[in-house]
Amino acid sequence: MKKIILLSIILLQSLIVSAQEKVQIRVTTSSPAASFEQEVGSAKIKVAYSRPLVRGRKVFGELVPFDKLWRTGASDCTVINTSEDIYFGNNLLKAGSYSIFSIPSNNEWTIIVNTDTALHGETGYDEKKDVMRIKVPIEKSPNFYETFTIELNDINSKGEAFLKIIWENTMVKIPLKSKEDDNILALIDQHITKGKTQDATLLFQAANYYYSTNRDFKQAIMWLLEAEKVDPQNFYYPNLRQKMASELQDYNNAIAAAKRAITLLDKEKMKGTIDILNKRIADWEKLIKN
Repeated sequence: MKKIILLSIILLQSLIVSAQEKVQIRVTTSSPAASFEQEVGSAKIKVAYSRPLVRGRKVFGELVPFDKLWRTGASDCTVINTSEDIYFGNNLLKAGSYSIFSIPSNNEWTIIVNTDTALHGETGYDEKKDVMRIKVPIEKSPNFYETFTIELNDINSKGEAFLKIIWENTMVKIPLKSKEDDNILALIDQHITKGKTQDATLLFQAANYYYSTNRDFKQAIMWLLEAEKVDPQNFYYPNLRQKMASELQDYNNAIAAAKRAITLLDKEKMKGTIDILNKRIADWEKLIKN
């Protein structure tokens, strides 16, 4: 019996030691890795970086010295990839992957785009591999950022955006732009302005692009009128006209376009849209009277 008890104690102790050997307390990394992908116009842009924490320290001017090269993050270098050529600042950045370094100063930062994406921090950095350097002013961030943050925001319908680098109370914004807007405007110029196309769909698409990007509404309305001559039964054309005429506060033409759209919608029994347009007509008529 004593032998059985002794063996049981030895086995239990063995299990305890084995369990203790397997227990590990993992220390959370001080600079967690992060990545994101964002469409800007027709370009897909990816950013991968590490996110150091403030942890009660004074960052810019102390932890990150002014006027010295900085990895713009922690650990390995920050990398940006673009699926197609984009404008980075006012410079053309070819499709591909690049590292981002910076030289922070008191009033502005120098942003550096470099072809070497395999660096750990600044070690091995070669200025000869720089693609471009641009200067951007410092802004005060609306909130305190404990964690170093890179984000791609303020995207608009023209394919413009800002790459924002934010830490502590400091923010810098780098303007980015897809080439899609340039390409679409070139097509409009080629086929409509110069080519004088009679393709109603293409005329509508051009007008709709001008509307979505807040360009010359008067020109867009002229294209829609040309489209209606070619395809008079398409309610989308007068419906878009009434929107732009209203934005121009040209309420008489907005009413005329809305009534034309209602005539075409009535054939399709689209009562909900008809009711909306009738409400708009009533509102515009009140504005004209006043």
